[in-house]
Amino acid sequence: MEFSRERFITPDEILADVLEEAQDYGYREHTRGWYVSQMQQCLSELSFDTLLLKLFQDFAFPAATLALSMPENSWNIRRVYVYDGLLGDPVTVKKVRWKRGYTTYGAGVGWIADNKADIDDDPFLIPLSSSAQENIYFAEMQNGVITFSSNCADFPFVRLYFNGTLTPIGETPVVPEFFRQAVKQWTMLEVYKIRRNKNPRAYRVIYNDAYNELYRRFDGTWEKAMKRAKKLDKQMADDVKEYLSKMNVNNIGV
Repeated sequence: MEFSRERFITPDEILADVLEEAQDYGYREHTRGWYVSQMQQCLSELSFDTLLLKLFQDFAFPAATLALSMPENSWNIRRVYVYDGLLGDPVTVKKVRWKRGYTTYGAGVGWIADNKADIDDDPFLIPLSSSAQENIYFAEMQNGVITFSSNCADFPFVRLYFNGTLTPIGETPVVPEFFRQAVKQWTMLEVYKIRRNKNPRAYRVIYNDAYNELYRRFDGTWEKAMKRAKKLDKQMADDVKEYLSKMNVNNIGV
């Protein structure tokens, strides 16, 4: 499958089809913002299902709090590193490992974790000595916040690798052409869902037909969209990721 920047669809191009099929001329039934929101939600779900976007982002290390919120459009942190040098230009790099149950209130105070020298609740864990712990950089994530060990503050920067969504919440979606039909049919399905709830007799069959067309196994529109995304070769996938990425530092797929 070939890729070019011209193969992206704007919301207005999707709307031209949706408004015609829905016969909602002049937005009498739903606002333009509602339709665009459905497109954004559809792209988020496609991101979850296809794992299309693998991004990274660099931050100044939060030395005072040892805590960093996940990037806005991320949903799965894959790897974490701390480094020195310049922001976006690493020199010395250390991998940050996940440590189960790790919590702290910030720099200069104590911490608790499942594997600590003075905690023996799990007899299968081998507690690390204090000297060994100094050479291991670790973190835990809870409620969308990554909490780092205090020795990570020896480095001024941190890099997060994560899966991201195609369009961050609240931003105008840009639709890859190979997702066009899925986004259009998702939006129409939401239209029919509301109409079915208001008038089941008139719209139940129409809704069911639209649902089957979108989600039918093997040859439904959603299945086709996922297959197309996964067939992109590495160069094309990287081009898509670069075009869609809107981070502030070196958002490049890995």
